[in-house]
Amino acid sequence: MNHDLPLKPGHWAVLFISERSDDPPGYAEMDDITMRTVSRIPGFIGWESARQSPFGIFVSYWENEAAIEAWRKDMLHARAKALGRGEWYDAYRTVICRIEHTDHFLRSRDKR
Repeated sequence: MNHDLPLKPGHWAVLFISERSDDPPGYAEMDDITMRTVSRIPGFIGWESARQSPFGIFVSYWENEAAIEAWRKDMLHARAKALGRGEWYDAYRTVICRIEHTDHFLRSRDKR
């Protein structure tokens, strides 16, 4: 969990829920390249993910819909999506949501 994400109402979340095998060829390299690229898009806030093979969920956070649209139209992202459909994913779903509320809890690590 990324505890430093400055999320607030009015931001957006893109949920990518997927099913794939562990470590398909070329996946890790493309993931690394796409994460470096997306981090430079104005309006990108950050991301979180969880995976329990074969299922995974990746959530990216955005300041506005225009930033999401810029990423959707990005050529590298389009290439990654094509590879995902053709080689890596057995199934996936994308859900885009406006953030209406956030709450945060972090237990002090000093008290453990």
